[in-house]
Amino acid sequence: MVAAGTVPPAPAAPCGGSHRPAARTRPGEPAITGPIVRSRREGMKSPTYITTSWDDGHPMDLRVAALLAKYGIAGTFYVPASTGLETMSAAQFRELIPDFEIGAHTLHHVDLTGVSDRTAWQEIADSKAWVEDNTGVSCACFCPPRGRYESLHLDMIRNAGYLGLRSVELLSLDFPRRQAGLMLMPTTVQAFPHRFLAFAKNSIKRKVLPNLWRYIIHGRATEWPVMAESLLRHAITRGGVFHLWGHSWELQDAVQWQRLKDVLCLLGGFVRHAPALTNGQLCRVSMPPVTTVLDHSAQAAKTAAPGG
Repeated sequence: MVAAGTVPPAPAAPCGGSHRPAARTRPGEPAITGPIVRSRREGMKSPTYITTSWDDGHPMDLRVAALLAKYGIAGTFYVPASTGLETMSAAQFRELIPDFEIGAHTLHHVDLTGVSDRTAWQEIADSKAWVEDNTGVSCACFCPPRGRYESLHLDMIRNAGYLGLRSVELLSLDFPRRQAGLMLMPTTVQAFPHRFLAFAKNSIKRKVLPNLWRYIIHGRATEWPVMAESLLRHAITRGGVFHLWGHSWELQDAVQWQRLKDVLCLLGGFVRHAPALTNGQLCRVSMPPVTTVLDHSAQAAKTAAPGG
């Protein structure tokens, strides 16, 4: 057993080998729960979780899926029906369904901020129906293309029946945040060699300057795997969520496959200390227990009652 506050050793298995697969449930099922709220209430260190997500539904997502399976890492694939790039065929799409979660990414990969409210609603709601029709599983999570959305879109996403939204906020180790009736998921590292200016713009735009401070402490390197390892070890020591995301077509264009393999190998060596969850599972373990919500409602009703 690893003592609290101690980072476990690096993976014993070489990166060319394989690791014991993480426990899996049928995608979309709320079978995994965690003591997050209890840990915070009792002053304990929050648990650490690993999650990954992959956007755009490119055929090379299958290559990402093979690497995730090899190292026992859960993944959520945000798949639109079509994009300006090549997308998976129906047969390729079905290959992901048994082992990974499928999230919605609009039907036609549209920028929600650049279309009418009516079109935005259709893209949000119809993409959920499209995913569910093709998978036979409830679609819990939505990712707006290019990470662009406004507050009115959060209401649409909630009303369409989604549980969570994955943003493109970088350098975060936070659990999903409750906002507008949704669980909003930030991310930690994108599988792409960004430079400092990209991180600065990302943090300033979202008014999350502590994230930029993490770059100063854990980054200062154009090699994203170096930053990923530092942030992962920090999350395991302090608690939090390490969220890796990317685009398979971008991995190909930027020649990042070996770097991805190295990082997934690293993550696979830590899943005993930081379970790997899908985005949907992460949202569920981050929600307050129903009993807590009911207790608060009962207390509010008692206070509002005459003589309460």
